[in-house]
Amino acid sequence: MIDFFKEALDRNHLSHSYLISGSEDIELAKSIAQRILCKQEHTGCGSCSSCLKLASDNHPDLMIIIPDGASIKNAQVEAFQEFIYIRPFESAHKIVIFNEAHLMTERAQNRILKVLEEPPEYAVFLLLTRQMPSMLETVLSRCQILFSEDKTGAERPVHYIEKAMELLSGIESRDAGRVLEYGAYFKQEKNQVSIFLALLSSILRDIMIFRETHNYQLISTENLTILNYKEQLGKCSASISRRKNIELIHMIDEIDQRIKNNMNFDLTVDKLLFKCIEREV
Repeated sequence: MIDFFKEALDRNHLSHSYLISGSEDIELAKSIAQRILCKQEHTGCGSCSSCLKLASDNHPDLMIIIPDGASIKNAQVEAFQEFIYIRPFESAHKIVIFNEAHLMTERAQNRILKVLEEPPEYAVFLLLTRQMPSMLETVLSRCQILFSEDKTGAERPVHYIEKAMELLSGIESRDAGRVLEYGAYFKQEKNQVSIFLALLSSILRDIMIFRETHNYQLISTENLTILNYKEQLGKCSASISRRKNIELIHMIDEIDQRIKNNMNFDLTVDKLLFKCIEREV
């Protein structure tokens, strides 16, 4: 993740808005902010005045918003709006980190949307969430979506990755029969379906990252061990739209939760597969 921002800074391709899915790691976000604000060529040196102020939580160009109780309140959004429209004091950028961004109410998300649509030229927003489906589509559409590394240490069986790629190949070629055949496979692997869904979600995230960056170094190194993965990644990124990609990630998260809550397995799987072959309008 840090390497992604290093490359963006080196190329002067820093975007205004990033949503980091799968993580609510404030320290990661602060490390990103440190690199952006660092006075030593964005190295995050740790010794310049900017890095020292950030380390002491006293940087005037950085704002961190965390939920106040069960949600991010309107007053916090108002403070954000006041902060972001004042030009930077010491740096070329002002940065706002929203932790647990999904805890913003719909009203609060709509308020920040106005800023995301027309951000000041110096503004950078980092939205952290483990529940991307709770974010408004309009907010997601204004953000570059990144995915944090899986820190669970769970095994990633090659067989499941290959089967996930086969499923995505069926989606890419719009082969409904091939996709629906996976209903039987899911029933056969019922006890391991959460692993399969996690890997499918991981690959969809790789597709999104590759579509945005065309940089293989930023995608999951474990997945790169799969034969022809790069070639298939390129095909899927060209044929599966960004909107469809996001919808599938949302659906996988929902399906996984339903399965864990012991909801009807067959109906739940069918819902996912029909979503896979649903045509966009």
